Amino acid sequence: MKIYRKNDKIIFEEDFLSKRINPYMLDDNGEPEDVGKHKTLVGIISKDESGNEELGFALLIDMAYKDKPDQNTDIKYHCWNYDKDEFIKLCKELDVEVLEYPICDYCNRPMFGAFKAGDKGDMCYDCELKGKE
Repeated sequence: MKIYRKNDKIIFEEDFLSKRINPYMLDDNGEPEDVGKHKTLVGIISKDESGNEELGFALLIDMAYKDKPDQNTDIKYHCWNYDKDEFIKLCKELDVEVLEYPICDYCNRPMFGAFKAGDKGDMCYDCELKGKE
């Protein structure tokens, strides 16, 4: 990433594609083998505990070397000046995938990863551990 100032703007530049590497496969120089590329960013649609929509871009984490789907970080660049439809349109224009996280029907927090269905609806792992069924 490059960060620089241009006139009255601060610019954050991310590469569109990032290298996939396999740290378990070394090339002739002893460096992790380059095994392709993946998109650097993913669009995230989520809600905070108050039910306010959160929109923004997160980094994708290469997990191919473990035969797992790529993961993402928390939102790195928030898009507070967009509504959901505008954000989805922006992601489409940028050719960036959008992930929308479901909300736990018990605690109203976003559910990252696996969750189950309870009597009241979708239930996050924390609520399942607390026995909120």
